[in-house]
Amino acid sequence: MTETPFTTAMTDNGDGNVTFVREFDAPREAVFAAYTDADQLANFFAPEGLTVPRESVTVEPEKGGRFELTMVMGEMEIPFAGAFLAIEEPERLAFHVPGEAMEQEITLTDLGGGRCRLTLHQTNVPEQFRGPHAHAGFDSSFSLLARHLAG
Repeated sequence: MTETPFTTAMTDNGDGNVTFVREFDAPREAVFAAYTDADQLANFFAPEGLTVPRESVTVEPEKGGRFELTMVMGEMEIPFAGAFLAIEEPERLAFHVPGEAMEQEITLTDLGGGRCRLTLHQTNVPEQFRGPHAHAGFDSSFSLLARHLAG
């Protein structure tokens, strides 16, 4: 069996805190915009093999605003509904799923030369959403984002 050549670094200490880091050949303003624009989100949010129908996406980029979409694979639908905890354009987005303890924060660091580093830190992640499958899913989604940003 061949291992996936991840380009996304992942840190999971087994305590429910997970961090993913990926660099992009795009300015952080473009990455921030991709996460706050419904048309763009539909192009990359789900891992390869799943789609996000544009009509399922609602993004209200303000504190307390909705972040909702549905990932689809065949007949299976996976809804995702969150609420923004913080929006600091162009460097930070934080959200949580109402009714759950898990929170996610995206920090965008300007690396100069039109590049940026995305750090996704998750807290209180249930065990079933950690490990190699999570790594593969985020790596795939971030690869789609990189292709989207490249045009």
